[in-house]
Amino acid sequence: MKKIIFLSFLLCSCLNTETDILSSDKLTVEGQIEEGKFARISLTNSLQFKGIIDSVEVAKSIESKAKVVLSNGEVSEILTLKKDESRFPFLYYRSNLIKGEIGKTYDLSIQIRGKEFVSKTSVPKKAAVLNVEFLDWKEDGIVYPDFKDIKLTINNSNLEQKYFKIFIKNEKEEKFELAIPFIFSTENIATETFPLIVSYIKTDKEGENENKIRINDVIEIQLISITKDQFYFWKSVEGDQTSILENASYANEVVTNISNGAFGYWSGENISSFKFKVPE
Repeated sequence: MKKIIFLSFLLCSCLNTETDILSSDKLTVEGQIEEGKFARISLTNSLQFKGIIDSVEVAKSIESKAKVVLSNGEVSEILTLKKDESRFPFLYYRSNLIKGEIGKTYDLSIQIRGKEFVSKTSVPKKAAVLNVEFLDWKEDGIVYPDFKDIKLTINNSNLEQKYFKIFIKNEKEEKFELAIPFIFSTENIATETFPLIVSYIKTDKEGENENKIRINDVIEIQLISITKDQFYFWKSVEGDQTSILENASYANEVVTNISNGAFGYWSGENISSFKFKVPE
């Protein structure tokens, strides 16, 4: 449970295209607007990223009395507070009129305790996956044919800089986990297509690596196009290494696109979802 709570706070933690110092007692923002979906904003009061987190303290950290305003340049609305017991934070702010569209800019204003925190974002284009292949898993030079890695070939014909985060799960699991790699960009890729090798490795109780992509299992992947701001937020907290939580060493500085000293990010997203049975 401690591990899950720690990840939840990281996922709703910190983005001024400036750099802020990790500390407690600061507003943290996890905000996204997806193409065709309403905006969703989670607000918490930062906790320390060390030690045991008390469940009462966690509940008290949720900010539920903010005024959250969203504008797309044509319409402005005050977001309403909603409840979702399946995730943390279980209270969040959601738009009821404005949905994500490519080509529009979305201005966010959060007013709480006499302060205003502002940011803006746009929705990136969805990733174009040209091909999916399954590769035999190798570890320490040994091939394990009953287990696989997944090779996605992604279109990059316009040679634009693109940014992604990747989640994965077995059909038998309830929630998505961070894939390896968790984040990826095309900043240094100058080819019209590029391969992305996706793994799903967990460490068992004995400290051994366990590949969760086994032949004949059904695997689901979310390849999520994100903004540059969100990518550099995750990069500043060590990217895919955020899956190693209990002994992680986090950077003291976290990139943020939220003004006035808040942590977190406000980001457009666009999800490409895949579900397939792993072949032999």
